[in-house]
Amino acid sequence: MKQFFHGKIENWSDWGCVFQSIPAFDGLIREIFRREALPCSGISNLTPGTNAVFRVGDYVIKIFFPMESGLDPLPDFQNEAAVCGRLADLDVPMPRLVAQGEIQDSYHFYYLISEYFRGQEAGNFLSTASREQKLDFIQQLQRLLQLLNRPADGLIAPVDLLDRAVNNPRLDKLPSSLAKEMRQRARSLLFSPSILVHGDLTGENLLVDRNGRLAVIDCADACLAPSWYELAPLVIELFRCDAELLRAFSEGNPLLFLKQTLDSLCLHDFGASLLLELQKREKIKFTHLEEVEKFLLGRVS
Repeated sequence: MKQFFHGKIENWSDWGCVFQSIPAFDGLIREIFRREALPCSGISNLTPGTNAVFRVGDYVIKIFFPMESGLDPLPDFQNEAAVCGRLADLDVPMPRLVAQGEIQDSYHFYYLISEYFRGQEAGNFLSTASREQKLDFIQQLQRLLQLLNRPADGLIAPVDLLDRAVNNPRLDKLPSSLAKEMRQRARSLLFSPSILVHGDLTGENLLVDRNGRLAVIDCADACLAPSWYELAPLVIELFRCDAELLRAFSEGNPLLFLKQTLDSLCLHDFGASLLLELQKREKIKFTHLEEVEKFLLGRVS
């Protein structure tokens, strides 16, 4: 049988070496588009993430890592497909999903195809935005979250957020005192009500078109959690702790906003990584949550 994918995947390291390779995926992409009766032209790279993502003309294809990488792709595929369908029903601004499926080749691949959104990543947009543009962005983001953050029981498989937070290996990269406090705070949190959250609102996963209109992409990390779960990547990575953005988003209630941001950092799957990113960017070091709180309070007050 003809093989369309050209690459070797025996572990996660192999996947990391090949997942952005157009030569490796070119034949597979063309075969998928042929089967889906979609025009295939101009394959190019997009911002890398966990899965193989390419622009193909007016479309974007996401090809999920196969089992041979060492992880099971099916839960991520099912999760994202279900969430994309729900968000479309809720009129959340996002590129339309046009196809989804699987293909057996040298490896078994799952894939999603959506329309290509013509715009720039929100992180780049905000880095040069005027105050008026920032305020408009915040208003759009708040409306988007009102549409997105709704009850969704049964839509996707629940995750044991507390167990994942307390046993998160990423905490081991932090000072032990800070990691201990984050685990303690996670154990004290109330997780009700749990609603649908995107879970990865970064500067790469929100896009802005030339008219300033906002759209969300990449729902692979969506889960059922408290609404404030969104805050960790939003504050640290999307807003980059910009004072104007934080003050506008917190809507005159900085203490509640600050508390929920710290809660989110302690519960979020990537909270520890976000803190490491913040320390590197700001050239500071946190050894206790109180220091994180003081830093953020200085930005939002």
